[in-house]
Amino acid sequence: MLATAAWGAAAQTWQDAFLFSENVYGGTARTVGMGNAVTAIGGDPGSLVFNPAGSAVASYSQSAITPGITFSAASATGTVLPGDTRPIGFGDQSQTGYLRGKLPNLSFITSFDTGKRRGLKRFSVGLSYNATNNFTQRFNAAGVNQDNSYAASLASSADGFAKDVLASEDWFYYGDASRMPAWVDMVGFRSGMINSVTAQDGTYIALTESMDGQGNFRLAAPIYQRYGRQSTGYKGDFVINFGANVSDVFYFGANLGVINLKYSQVQYWQESPENENEFPTIGYSDGSTARFSSLLMQQNYRASGAGIYVKAGVLWRPTPSLRLAAAVQTPATLRITERYGYKGQVTLSGKTSPSASSPEDEWSYEMRMPLRINAGVAYSLGNAAVVSADYEFVNYGSARYAAVSSEDGFFAESTFSGVNDDIARQLGGVHMLRVGAEVKPIPAVAVRAGYNLTTGAEKGLGNLLRHAFSLGAGWSSKGAFYLDAAVRLRTVPAEYIIPYYYFEAPDPNRYYEKIIREDVLTPEVEVKSLFADALLTLGWRF
Repeated sequence: MLATAAWGAAAQTWQDAFLFSENVYGGTARTVGMGNAVTAIGGDPGSLVFNPAGSAVASYSQSAITPGITFSAASATGTVLPGDTRPIGFGDQSQTGYLRGKLPNLSFITSFDTGKRRGLKRFSVGLSYNATNNFTQRFNAAGVNQDNSYAASLASSADGFAKDVLASEDWFYYGDASRMPAWVDMVGFRSGMINSVTAQDGTYIALTESMDGQGNFRLAAPIYQRYGRQSTGYKGDFVINFGANVSDVFYFGANLGVINLKYSQVQYWQESPENENEFPTIGYSDGSTARFSSLLMQQNYRASGAGIYVKAGVLWRPTPSLRLAAAVQTPATLRITERYGYKGQVTLSGKTSPSASSPEDEWSYEMRMPLRINAGVAYSLGNAAVVSADYEFVNYGSARYAAVSSEDGFFAESTFSGVNDDIARQLGGVHMLRVGAEVKPIPAVAVRAGYNLTTGAEKGLGNLLRHAFSLGAGWSSKGAFYLDAAVRLRTVPAEYIIPYYYFEAPDPNRYYEKIIREDVLTPEVEVKSLFADALLTLGWRF
C-alpha cells in the first residue's frame, strides 16, 4: 500500500484521492469466482458494472442477491533503521483479525423480446448495485520506545500558542492564525497530556517528559506505546442499465451510475510507563502528588459522498465462440462530506484523571474521480467451458479536489492547488489484468477460477503489485433457481505508517507555521495485510 502518516487533523491528501478512487470490485459469486474477467461474457448481473452491454446477452429476465463476508488479517511491527539493531518503538509484532458482513451485489434485470429474427431482437432494462471497494481493516502496533513519545509531539505542535488559547479558545474560531491551534493540541492540553512550563507561557512539556538542568526536555523513562487503526465502510455503484441485442452478434448498452461512498476510521495513540516508578512524582499547587500512569488519544473520522457517471459498452460475437468487448466510464465528481473529532484521557496514580473531547467538525468539498477504460475477450467451448481475460486502465494522477463553492473564502479553490499538484506528482496510471475460467463437468454444475494482477498507483513504484486469487462453484436447477458461491484471497503491498512527528517553527514569530523536525526520528510501523472474501449468490430467472 501507499505510505501514510497518522498525525494531525483530518485533511485532503493525495493518499485519500487514491483511497476513494480505487476500485476493488465485488459482484456476484459467479463474477468474483471468475476473477471478475467478465467484460466480454455478460449475461450475469455482476457483469453490468464492467460492461453495460452484458445485460442484453441473456435471453431471460433475472434477479439476484449476494450476501458476503470480508476478513482482514494484519501484522504490524516497528521498522528497523539501516545500521541499527532495534526499531524506534512499536517493536512487538501484533496480529489482528477483523470480520464484517457485506452486500457485494443486488440486481434486477428485465429482458424484452421484440419478436424480430434479425436486427434489434431483444433489449433489457436493469437496476443493479455492485460493490466497488470494501474498507474493512484493523491493526494494532505496540512496543517500548526509549527515544520519544506521542505526547511530546503534541507539545512541539502546541509550542508558541498561549495557554489560555489552548485552554479556552472557541473550537470554531477562524480569525487570527495565532489563535488557531490544532484541535488535537487543544485536547492534549485540556486532558493534561501536555502542560505549560512555569513562567514560559507558550512552551509546553509532555507528561512523558522531564526537564534537565539545562532546560532541555527529554523522555523521562522508557514508555510502552500502542497505536491502532480500524477502518470500515464501502464504495458501491447503483446503476440504471439499458442493453440491446442486435442479431445475436452485436450488443451495446449504457449505465447511468451513482457512486455511493461511506468511510469510517478510528485511530488511537496510547502511552504508559514501562516502569511507573521510574517516572518523577508530579507536584500540584494544592500539595497533592501523582505519577503518570497512562494516556489515550482517539480520533474519529467519517467521510460520505455521492457522484454520477455514465458508462457505455459494446460486445461483439464475430463467431459463436469468440466474444470481444470494450467499455468506457466517464469521470465522476463526488460531493464528499467529512467529519472528525478527538477524545483525550489521562490516568494519574493518586489523582483524579482528567479527560477532554473536541466537538465534531464538518466540511464538504468535491473530488473528481478518473476516467476508466476496459476491454475483454472470451472464448467458449459450446456450453462446456469458457475462458476470458480483461484489461482495465485508470490514471489516478488525474484525480482532483475542488471547493464546493468558490464564494467560500475560507475553503477557496486555492486551498487544493498544493494537494492537486501532489496527486499529479505522486500518482500515475494503473494497469489491471483479470483472467478467469468456467468449466461445466455436467450441465447443472459449474466450477470457476480467477486471478487478478494490479500494478502500483504511486509513480516509480509500479512493482508494488496486488494479487487476487478466486475459486467458485455454481449450481443451476432445471427451473428458475440458481446458486453460486465463491471465495477470494487478496494480497497488498506492505503499508508504512508514521504515527506522529515532532514539529518546529522556522520563524519563532510565526509559530503557527510549523514544519516537521528532521532531526527527530519518530517510529515507523510496517503493516502487512491479507484480505479474504466469501460470497453466496441466490438468483432467479424468469
